[in-house]
This record gives sequence, structure tokens and C-alpha cells, in this order.
Amino acid sequence: MVDLGIPPGFDLLSEDLQDYQQKSVSRQGGRLEKFNLTATQAILYFDSLPPGDTITLHYRLRAKYPIRARTFQSRVYEYYDPNVNSVARPVQLEVRKHH
Repeated sequence: MVDLGIPPGFDLLSEDLQDYQQKSVSRQGGRLEKFNLTATQAILYFDSLPPGDTITLHYRLRAKYPIRARTFQSRVYEYYDPNVNSVARPVQLEVRKHH
């Protein structure tokens, strides 16, 4: 499981997740089975990830308006054992109006 924090004032472009989902269908591990979007996070359900394996997932955020905001924390964890986890700390983002 991966909970991606979506900062306030931004939309995550779901077509990026759909694209990864389609491309990962034939993978042995790291296959994105499904995802759900809320206002503050994207919840990603992966089938499995072998030890030492890496997944690179590119996704875009679209700013709704100029804003300075902190991202919400992102977390990866095992579905059946949430105590096995890792956390990415929030970062600061700033969107300025383009003249």
C-alpha cells in the first residue's frame, strides 16, 4: 500500500496512475492493482514488491491557484501488517502567478 499525500490547492492527474496501472499489468511484482483518490491523498494498492526491488512512479500535480503549502506525509506499508512501513516527510511547495 502507498498513501501519497496530495498538497492542499492541488489536483493529482489520475491519468498518470492509470497509465502506470496499464503498463504494470504484466509485471511479476509492483503491479498497481487499483487506486483511490481523495482530496488529500492517493491510495495505491500494489500486488507485491520483492525484497530489494524498486518501483518508479511518475505523477503530476496541477495547481488550482497560487499557493504556498506543505505536502501531506506519504507512507508505504504492508496491507496486512501496517507496522511494516516507511514515511516520507512533508515538503514545502510554492506556486506563483505567472505574468
